[in-house]
Amino acid sequence: MLQGCRINHTISIDAVHTFFKSDFKKDYVFGGESHGFWEIVFVLGGTVGVAAGDEMFVLEKGQAVVHKPDEFHKIWSAFGTNPTVIVLSFGASAFPFGSERILILDATCAAKLSELYDYSFSCFERSGISVTGIKPGAETKVERFRLELELLLYSLLHKSPDRKVNTVKSAEIYSMAVKYMEDYPAGGLCIDEIAGHCSISAAYLKKIFARYAGCGVMQYYNLMRARLACGYISNGQSVKETAMLLGFADQNYFSTFFKRIMGLSPTQYKKRL
Repeated sequence: MLQGCRINHTISIDAVHTFFKSDFKKDYVFGGESHGFWEIVFVLGGTVGVAAGDEMFVLEKGQAVVHKPDEFHKIWSAFGTNPTVIVLSFGASAFPFGSERILILDATCAAKLSELYDYSFSCFERSGISVTGIKPGAETKVERFRLELELLLYSLLHKSPDRKVNTVKSAEIYSMAVKYMEDYPAGGLCIDEIAGHCSISAAYLKKIFARYAGCGVMQYYNLMRARLACGYISNGQSVKETAMLLGFADQNYFSTFFKRIMGLSPTQYKKRL
């Protein structure tokens, strides 16, 4: 009797959620998100800063970062560049994620990624950046796409890194400052206080934010608070309640603050929702 040999799947892709290319402006900052599926950001050009959980990296052309499910992550343009990235998010019943989250994209893998990206448009229906379904009659193409994607990811995950990831001290300080701001969304912070928390001078903190965020320290803080306000309003909080949550005793002053940053009043934002 021939018993055979069972073969386990090292990588098994079950779903594709997004697969898109994006060009960032020099001042681009994405405040962050988390979701219940895997995501890989491939850097095709320029330089980006990436926060992944409690870690922070500066990635250049030819590097990629893996975000595991439910991990909060952010991305921004770095060093005054206009980065180009491809973002792939997917569900997987098997994915050999280890401690090495940074992948190296050599010329061969980069060419294969671009080929798969172009090929995906003949496979999937889309709505914005979201993959919503399989095109009629494209089931065989999707199976080929899945197999070649799994092979590409296998090659990337088993490739020995040939470049060190930039985890300079300034990136750690930036991460610390941002975390401190997030802990105090109700205002009251100033540059000196944030710099003191990071054990650096205010002048040095300004240089770090100019480098990684492309804006000033308080500009970043106020933008973060305005985005929080958008979230509160979207979740059903009244303008008055949102103002109180963000430490504004005067609702009119909050409305002025919100409009200066977002370009419309909280009431107008709520109507648009």
